[in-house]
Amino acid sequence: MKQRARISNAVKAKRWALRLSARVGKVLADHPHADPDNVRHTLILLEQPTLKRLQRSLIRGRATAILRK
Repeated sequence: MKQRARISNAVKAKRWALRLSARVGKVLADHPHADPDNVRHTLILLEQPTLKRLQRSLIRGRATAILRK
């Protein structure tokens, strides 16, 4: 039973990743100069609840600010 659940989760994860990749591709087709990593990250965040999304955005922004110093 556990292995069946793992396989099911792996299949779901793969489908989600493929859908995400297709969505990233669509955005980049319309905006070829956009950063693919930022597009991917934004699409992932849009699937999250609002407060979780804000928290992750702030963490990412702080990390970026530190790297630029």
